[in-house]
Amino acid sequence: MKLLVNTTTTTILFAACLIIWAFYQLNITISIPSLKQQQPQQQNALQDMPKYITYLPHSGLHNQRISLINALIIAHALNRTLLMPELNIGQATYWANSIELAKQLELCPIYIKQNKKKSIRRLRCQVYRRYEPFPIESIFDLSAVHALDIQTEQRLGMSRDYIFHHADAHQLNHSVYIVQDSFRYSYRIYDHDPNYPETQKEQMDDKYLEHIELKELRSRPETYLEFGSLFGTSRLQLHEPELVWLREYLHRTTGMNHPEINLSSQTIIEALGGKYTSVHLRQGDGIFQKMASETIVQVELALLNNLAVRNNDNKQLSDRLKHITSVQERLKECRSIQHLQNPELEMIYLATDASNPKQEFPQMFNRYPCLFTLSDFYNAKILLQRKRNDKVDSLLPPMIDAEIASHASLFIGTPKSTYSAYVRYRNQHYRALDFFS
Repeated sequence: MKLLVNTTTTTILFAACLIIWAFYQLNITISIPSLKQQQPQQQNALQDMPKYITYLPHSGLHNQRISLINALIIAHALNRTLLMPELNIGQATYWANSIELAKQLELCPIYIKQNKKKSIRRLRCQVYRRYEPFPIESIFDLSAVHALDIQTEQRLGMSRDYIFHHADAHQLNHSVYIVQDSFRYSYRIYDHDPNYPETQKEQMDDKYLEHIELKELRSRPETYLEFGSLFGTSRLQLHEPELVWLREYLHRTTGMNHPEINLSSQTIIEALGGKYTSVHLRQGDGIFQKMASETIVQVELALLNNLAVRNNDNKQLSDRLKHITSVQERLKECRSIQHLQNPELEMIYLATDASNPKQEFPQMFNRYPCLFTLSDFYNAKILLQRKRNDKVDSLLPPMIDAEIASHASLFIGTPKSTYSAYVRYRNQHYRALDFFS
């Protein structure tokens, strides 16, 4: 009899585990606790409480910025406070389904610090060896967000029980509505009915498995709304003019705001003379490495098509510049000849992830003697070489690169790069400020 009871108990537990596993594997949303279990009085109390949204970050810095902007738009549309996850400015991490990603964000930094090799392999924590989380506003300027009265609050960690501690600290209901992210393109969020006839053409190229309407999310009474990934320029399908404007505005105004970035980039911008062309060439990994040659050709064509009117009477001057070994002397000469309006003597700043740009892009340096990179500037070299307890220092150069490129009179980027997309938005912002000033 005792054996029969144990067997029955085991069977029930196994069945329960299967049901829970099925819930997480399927792309469905779940509410904790279920609304059906709540009394009407409890639901009314929930409606009057402060409400929050949060999400799980992943990928590189500029991909995280896109996720942040999407989350800010949703927070504004739902009139909720955004619990901002920490910003990783170290090595990019990978997307994973929301269950695995939540585990990685919480446990991988701990396991790596404790050198738990089995746990590191099991959770695929290798890329978290250079994971460096920081508060978002220590890197990005959110003053435009606050001016629009979009409410934000910085999460103080990525533990999976953070929401419950947060609810206890603020004396809030623990209710959470979870939007599961089981596949890379699990859900797309609409501010309109996705079945309207005018959106049918958009649906033909839709790679997302589920469509979620903002009005559906707006009606949720739970205190917390938790997403998996919010990355993707196509994650939000917006038609409402206010939200369309908001997305464009946030992309332009949400820029770097670290004192070292501002100081170093401004010094180099002044050294370049304030008026220059900037180029971003991403070469380091994946599709960008495969398309390196094609990207260089596209960038050079764009330079020739967009730079000043040709004047080929300065070949001797160009040859002389190429033989000046001192960066400071060449920079001074280049600044003094910009009035000649020769495209091959144009002042150009190259932002790139290439470890040795002059060896990897010799044709560009040979053709454009007034082309400079971050490593050409003394203050940047000091920044790269110095060692402090502040872990941010060694991770700043790509951000300084982006800020310098953003202030150019003309920017030419790498196709499909979110880094280039960021610089393009910021470049438009600064050029608009210059126009109105």
